[in-house]
Amino acid sequence: MTAGPAGIRAASLLHPREPVRVLFVSHDAGMWGAQRTLLALLSGIDRSVCSPLLILPHDGPMRRRAEELRIPVFETPLVHWIPVSAGMSARRRVRHLSRFLKTLRSRCGAIERLIADHGIDLVYTNTVTCAEGAIAARNTRIPHVWHIHEHLAGNRELAPLFPRRAYCAAVGSLSKSVVFCSRSLARAYPQLARKASVVHNGLAVPPVRDRDAARAEANRKLDLDPGAKLVAAAGALHPGKDYLTLLDAAQQVALSGAETVFLIAGAGSESYTGMLRERIEELRLGSRVRLLGWRDDLQDLLAAVDVLVISSVQESFGLTAIEALAAETPVVSTRCGGPEEILENGSAGLLVPVKDPMAMADAIVRLLRDPELRRRMGERGRARVIEHFGVDRYVRELQRVILGTAAPSGE
Repeated sequence: MTAGPAGIRAASLLHPREPVRVLFVSHDAGMWGAQRTLLALLSGIDRSVCSPLLILPHDGPMRRRAEELRIPVFETPLVHWIPVSAGMSARRRVRHLSRFLKTLRSRCGAIERLIADHGIDLVYTNTVTCAEGAIAARNTRIPHVWHIHEHLAGNRELAPLFPRRAYCAAVGSLSKSVVFCSRSLARAYPQLARKASVVHNGLAVPPVRDRDAARAEANRKLDLDPGAKLVAAAGALHPGKDYLTLLDAAQQVALSGAETVFLIAGAGSESYTGMLRERIEELRLGSRVRLLGWRDDLQDLLAAVDVLVISSVQESFGLTAIEALAAETPVVSTRCGGPEEILENGSAGLLVPVKDPMAMADAIVRLLRDPELRRRMGERGRARVIEHFGVDRYVRELQRVILGTAAPSGE
């Protein structure tokens, strides 16, 4: 049976003669959550159908990782229209807005020249915090995908310069497709529902670790009591992660008699880190809580601990949750958005209310006192990650969005 025009168009979309040339825009060159998921996409993308190029605002580890994948990298200035800066003063916002507006045309022009010089078919912006790629795509009349990882409302990490409705209107106007990393995040942008897809983040699932060996190594590196239970939290140190509630829960765990050490892996501002240190002293938790700073061995740490805790007020997804579950470590998380879609309460972890240290402590103690429950949840958690949050599924779904967006209207 001969395929009609629609069938021919569908076949050419799935197997284009020439790869779609995609210019990815990353707001930062570090290796935080959004960049790590972008790197996972770039690592797995099918080069026979998608040819990636990458824009970074400056040098950093993301550049080196992309170059290892033989992806062309271009450094071009970006000024965030949503600054990643909690507590920004009104004066600093005005200065930042002035800089954003004064240099916007030249920044977009630089990207437009890259689009022309390299025959770009589509621009893909990997964060809501910068707009240059979207504007350049509009000016050169090529499609744009906006991949949003961040909440705007209630996000204490960000300092929006414009009203939230203005951002939603701009994202909708400048994009043919919008991707969200969780259903809860998509619900926070109802104005974009018509163009929205939900693609849960995914990472490569490492081999099963020897948890006893990982524990012994952690005890040696950190000089820990071999008999103590270990509870970890991981992520940037800032108010949105609500480590103060975690510390209050740690105090309750200590009062329960459980011999437990809390390990907090992450870095943040001196002021917030200092406040956490002061609170640890006030609660007399100096021997119970360790601030580890930034860790390059987070996967090893997650395999070594008994429980991971996510204490956040708001999470668009929760990469550390799938990393812990991949290591067969159960998770206690607040009902803060994304983790609720990962854990399935009672299956791979336990969910507790936001800002409820007693409930958090009860869930932690329940897991610490029941090694069989920890084992079952850990095994179910790893199976769930493999089924729903693996990198192959993630790349496949995003590649489908890219090819569908790049197709001419009506195809």
